[in-house]
Amino acid sequence: MRAFKNTILAVLTVLLIITNSTTIYAEKPTELLIAAFVRNGELWIKVGDNERQQTRGAYILNPKWSYDGQWIAYTKGEHEQELWLLQVQTGRSHLAAHEGGRNFQWQPNRNSLAFLTAQQLNWIDSDELAKPEKIADGIGNYSWCPDGSGFIVSMAAKLSNDGWTPVRIMKIPLTADADPNLFTMLYTLPKQSDDFFAVDTSIFKWSANRRWIAFLAKPTASLSADGNTLCILSADGSVFKTLDQMVNNEMWFEWASKDEMLAYIEGVGREATTNKHLKVLRIPDGKSVSYTPKGYVEQSFTWRGLQNIVTSRSKEAEWSIDPAKRQFPYLVNVKLKSHQQKLITQPSDTYGDFNPISLPSHQLAWIRSNRSKSNVLVAGPHGTKAEIWIENIDLGANYYEQRNWNTVLSFFIGK
Repeated sequence: MRAFKNTILAVLTVLLIITNSTTIYAEKPTELLIAAFVRNGELWIKVGDNERQQTRGAYILNPKWSYDGQWIAYTKGEHEQELWLLQVQTGRSHLAAHEGGRNFQWQPNRNSLAFLTAQQLNWIDSDELAKPEKIADGIGNYSWCPDGSGFIVSMAAKLSNDGWTPVRIMKIPLTADADPNLFTMLYTLPKQSDDFFAVDTSIFKWSANRRWIAFLAKPTASLSADGNTLCILSADGSVFKTLDQMVNNEMWFEWASKDEMLAYIEGVGREATTNKHLKVLRIPDGKSVSYTPKGYVEQSFTWRGLQNIVTSRSKEAEWSIDPAKRQFPYLVNVKLKSHQQKLITQPSDTYGDFNPISLPSHQLAWIRSNRSKSNVLVAGPHGTKAEIWIENIDLGANYYEQRNWNTVLSFFIGK
């Protein structure tokens, strides 16, 4: 906790200097909040009540904070290919790679950034800003190991005369041009069958105790939008299980901050307006429990401790190409043990509440949008005393009402 506070104070001090403010504190619930966001295609930073534009004349998306808040990585350009690094203290931006903006991840304990370009995994140390170094080729997807020592990767499947080769999941060390002899095989996914078909994976998400890895096994691109297999794998590769079917949305499965509880939004079909249900189960032997009432769908969620989840929910409705005919969501608190569900927000008929985010000090943030204008709201522990904290952020990426607000908003949470 002390390290977290020190990191926040360091960032606050930096931005205090940048903004030439006389004070940055106020007796408000937002006083220690820090976020990067996109407004009119430009990158902004907000600390407390102070905000500052960081780029001009650019087309920015996907801001991501480094673990200590000293750097922000982001993409530049309409095709999200250029990968840039912003040093918060100086406000200077540096081009990290001309291509690599589609899949990049910060090291969990250092200011190093990994990124994937055409199945080549690379990394760059932001403290040195040298030329990126290649780690390995033939990578389908990846995630850092929790200790930052290397990566869990899926080796890209290949199409042969006998069909697709199986997807291999491996652990590789963080070294330049890593020697394949140093790769550790964890698991080979099942071959293609009527019950299972995968040529790639999503990123990998670790349970809080680092014993389990959750990921999506994805079929070909034309099919992955509608149905993928949610899987778990033990950290040593000895246990593999398929859990359920869901769409290709990496934000729709999350571990609890403790224990071995996994929550996800189940249901096939790319439209977020139908067949999307919140489920929770305890790994590895628990039975999944559904918390979505009949006639409703979930569009995103966040854990609130171990016994509560806040979900963005709307009435179920058939898909319409007319946005005006799509239902707006609102926030609901779900108590997992008792199954009690309580309405948190009641936006007007022309606005919806999207993307709930759990913040330090038990605060809750979300985005209120009419699919044109969008504001970031912050409230107390129970969603009370909500106030607009950031006005007029850009719209998150949208795919059949699966809205990815991470493309335009990133809170600095700290470790």
